[in-house]
Amino acid sequence: MYYVKYLVSILNLYAIQDELEAELEELEGAELEDQLLQPAITTPAAPVHIPAGRPTHPVHAKPTPEEELAALQAEMAL
Repeated sequence: MYYVKYLVSILNLYAIQDELEAELEELEGAELEDQLLQPAITTPAAPVHIPAGRPTHPVHAKPTPEEELAALQAEMAL
């Protein structure tokens, strides 16, 4: 009779363990779902130091009409 009670106790422990594992999986799934539904947090970009006096982008100056005329006259003189 003692063995039967012992066996029943062990089976009950396994059943409780299975229930706890199922509950843990459910909680972990809910936690993961909450994390996925939250907006992504981005960190601001580090400031970039640009030395003074230097342009931040290439400067493409349009030639003045006088410069275009001088270049044209130089080409024709060749």
